Amino acid sequence: MMRSSRRQRKPSSPRRPLYLGAAIGAAAAVFISTSVALAAFSSSVTGGGASLATKRIFPGVRSAWPWDIRDAAAGGAEVNATDPLAYSDSVLATTGNWTSTFSATRFDDFDFNAGLPGGISVTSAIFNFTFASSQANKNACFYIEVRRASTNTLLGTHGSSGTPSACANAGAQVAATVDISAEVTSTDIANDLRIRVYADQSSNKAINIDLATVTLTTPYMSSTALAHRWDDEATGAPAVTLWSPYAVDGSAYTSGLFATAFSATRYLKFTPNEAVPAGSAISSADVQFAYKSAAAGDQTCWYFEVYNGTTLIGTHGSSASPVSCNSTTSYVTNNVSLPELSTVAAANNVVIKAYLDNSGSRAASIDLVQLDVNYYLD
Repeated sequence: MMRSSRRQRKPSSPRRPLYLGAAIGAAAAVFISTSVALAAFSSSVTGGGASLATKRIFPGVRSAWPWDIRDAAAGGAEVNATDPLAYSDSVLATTGNWTSTFSATRFDDFDFNAGLPGGISVTSAIFNFTFASSQANKNACFYIEVRRASTNTLLGTHGSSGTPSACANAGAQVAATVDISAEVTSTDIANDLRIRVYADQSSNKAINIDLATVTLTTPYMSSTALAHRWDDEATGAPAVTLWSPYAVDGSAYTSGLFATAFSATRYLKFTPNEAVPAGSAISSADVQFAYKSAAAGDQTCWYFEVYNGTTLIGTHGSSASPVSCNSTTSYVTNNVSLPELSTVAAANNVVIKAYLDNSGSRAASIDLVQLDVNYYLD
């Protein structure tokens, strides 16, 4: 994502003294020009009282999305609407039925989010997979391939049908890890990553997945890549699930039922997976929010608060003056600046709490919640 020369002038006269002087001057000019060019591309060059240095991470906008959603639209306790693949929390995703032996046509593809600055080396990449057979006293095993999401190019294989990466016996959840550092060597690959999981199940049934993530370490930060696209082909046929707030693609999150008036107890809470490196300078931040009413004919309005963890640091709009209202059947996307996200701590711990009302006391559809942070690291 992220990443002069001078022409020597020929003398106009063959006179020896002037030619020698011109040659010496030209040589000095070439030396100076070359030295400046080298200094411009060196990480740290000193001399003559001056010091030049490049940035470790150049300025740029990096995005993050919430896989943790808490839904209090109904005004009661928060409902956990978190993605079941994102956290080890006993919220399970169930695949289709596998066969009792591995098959090249039966697999699950997990495509991970792209939010890291490009061009940075990755020192460690670990695939985390917590799984179990869907049936007690039955077994399930898996092995993986590492691929590029954009091209499906195979980068490497870990395990095989004869030597699986791990097995879960008797229906118990097993937290397996696979080191994929040999393939994921840069953030460019990490931002375009697909893990293909081949599995079997001893009674030709499903497996339950509690976690499918990738832990990434670079010289400047650690982060966790989360799956925004899951293609479950356990049965041999594709069954694609898209994580709804990741993109404006029609795969929206449908809330609980809101009231006709705003209420402090009726909201949606989003926690983006931001990972700004320590020491970074943040130039700007904003949030993109795409929404509409779930039912045609309704009007939905919204405003929101921004938290650093549990500490309120900003409010945008109000019950009397919402950020916007939408009475159409199409998604409206609002882009709102967040000047309060001026520190690394605030960016990495941000929580967005959106208050909504609905003219028909019905649900809202949320198709995008995206945090964009423009930062650099000297």
